[in-house]
Amino acid sequence: MNLSDNSIIAEIKASGRLPSPTGVALTILELTRDPQANIDEMAKILHGDPSLSGQIIKYANSAAAGNRNPVASINDALVRLGMRMVRQLCLGFSILSNTQSDQCGGFDYDDFWGRSLAMASSCQTLARTMGTVNPDEGFTCGLLAEIGSLALASVYPEKYTEIMQTWNHGARQHLIQLEDEVLSVNRNQVTAYLFEDWGLPDFYPKAVLNKDDTGWADLSKSPPASEEYAKLANLLFAGNLAADICMETGREREWRVLDFMNFARLFHLGDEEFVDIYDEILEEWGRMGRVLDVVTGQVPSMAKMLRKARQQDSGTPRDVIDDRHAPVHAGIEPAREEPLNDDEEPTGLQILVATDCPLHKKILSKKLGDEGHDVVCADDGRQALEMAVELVPQIIISDWMMPEMDGLELCRTLRSSPQLSHIHFLIMTTHDTNEQLVEAFDAGINYYLIKPLNHHILSALLRGAAREVTNREEVQRQKEELRRTNAEVSITNRMLKTMALEDQLTQLPNRRAGLDGLDKAWSKAVRDDEPLLVMIMDIDHFKKVNDNYGHDAGDEVLKATAAAMKNAIRDYDEICRFGGEEFLVVCPGAGVDVAAQVGNRIRQAVEKNLLDTPEFKGGVTISIGAAVREADTPSPKDLIKLADEALYAAKEAGRNKVCIFSRQPATP
Repeated sequence: MNLSDNSIIAEIKASGRLPSPTGVALTILELTRDPQANIDEMAKILHGDPSLSGQIIKYANSAAAGNRNPVASINDALVRLGMRMVRQLCLGFSILSNTQSDQCGGFDYDDFWGRSLAMASSCQTLARTMGTVNPDEGFTCGLLAEIGSLALASVYPEKYTEIMQTWNHGARQHLIQLEDEVLSVNRNQVTAYLFEDWGLPDFYPKAVLNKDDTGWADLSKSPPASEEYAKLANLLFAGNLAADICMETGREREWRVLDFMNFARLFHLGDEEFVDIYDEILEEWGRMGRVLDVVTGQVPSMAKMLRKARQQDSGTPRDVIDDRHAPVHAGIEPAREEPLNDDEEPTGLQILVATDCPLHKKILSKKLGDEGHDVVCADDGRQALEMAVELVPQIIISDWMMPEMDGLELCRTLRSSPQLSHIHFLIMTTHDTNEQLVEAFDAGINYYLIKPLNHHILSALLRGAAREVTNREEVQRQKEELRRTNAEVSITNRMLKTMALEDQLTQLPNRRAGLDGLDKAWSKAVRDDEPLLVMIMDIDHFKKVNDNYGHDAGDEVLKATAAAMKNAIRDYDEICRFGGEEFLVVCPGAGVDVAAQVGNRIRQAVEKNLLDTPEFKGGVTISIGAAVREADTPSPKDLIKLADEALYAAKEAGRNKVCIFSRQPATP
């Protein structure tokens, strides 16, 4: 699935459950990429989100920022922390505060955020050591690298619960495979979509798509390529290993310690440096956990874990990651739903009373409690706001005049929050002039109560509020049912689209998809007057494989050959199964000067790819015919015919060769 296909992100947006930064946080992200931006501009933007501003100030006054004189304004906080640090805090605070934690019963939200913060802290610390990525960029991408799993759990809670039950904490690759099988999309793809949609740097999505490549941990290879995405992908791979140590327990943790230490050898780190780096990661993880209110857990010192891991290591060879072998199931049985009890009656409303008057608090608690409502009380507006964020009551009954924050300011703040704007708000007041009541309604109140309170009127208002709450919840239930139906339809449509454009055996695009890709590449080449290389590849003596070993062996050869060719082409080349044992490769921007080089790289990759399966042992070769678009080449179909002629010449020349079409007879 290409990132240019934005149907997934559109579907997630339409669900209303998208885990995303607030508008203020996104504006901050954009601002910090402008080298001319200054602190005054950032402060002006942050003033639009009082809650986020308060959290930034709180962090600036925390031990993490240094025990200096306390700051009271957002401008002072920005000066103390710096724009880059504020950027990463805005991302963390805003996404955490906007994430609903009860949508997917099978998804562990505390574990997700604990692990995300562990990865962020790991990437930030390792970036300082590796020197390949800016530490702030490492923190941001590490924190959000798995946000796709949160999105999938939020948008498809029922399906994702089934996925988690089947996975049962097995190998990571098994989980990604299940996501692809059940939802036709996986966490890394969704994360990349979200990064693009948020306007994060272009290399972020590509790094996320490549971060699980186990080649980063191959000690026989040199350190990663110089491309920016490769550096970040390498950092995310290392951060993932480090985060595993934070989150795993027992023997699993000891394996991860050894994995991470082996990876550290790529950078020639000794044991003391390695221990110091990881202890710094743990310290940062715990510190940021306290700031973001994320549970981080207790982890022993690295020296102690490393000593224990070496003592208990049996010396059995292991893969660097994902060695927990869980069975891969072909399908997932539907989760059992608990029957609803239609006879259950509601137990009353959840009401938050906000008043600094002890007498009103006592009277309202008693009367409302006697009527069957669940009542909690706050002493001032600020406390009421904190309790509303935590409890999300159905009704708030608030005094107009209160310390810290008055009733109208409390109401305005709630109405500005997507998560809290629906709360039914009643205000108690001695103000009864038209101008003051108009101000109250403009602030967003539902109704008002004139002191001294008439409790008969209050009871009547609450009965009306209860009907409104019931109606709203019924609408929400219907919307949820519609969302669930739409999600099922979307999953089915994606699966059908995948089946229509994918060869089910090799998992490559099929002939139809390949020809569509060629048409697009042809149009661009003609428009921009660029070269375009097409190659037709055929497995040599494939009929003998089927005749001598059977069709099961032939299928294994096709799958292995397809995988070898796919790994050998360039990132921006496209390959498809063209039919039978034939494959088509389209190389935009490639001319005659590189045709032989590209073709021979693919040919050699297949030749070296030896199979060892119950059905077939050994290797196969391929013959390749190549043709490059000329100014007088009439159409993509004609270009394929020219490549086919060159393929015939390669077969005639003895096979396992690359032949390039020219105006002269094709030559090996």
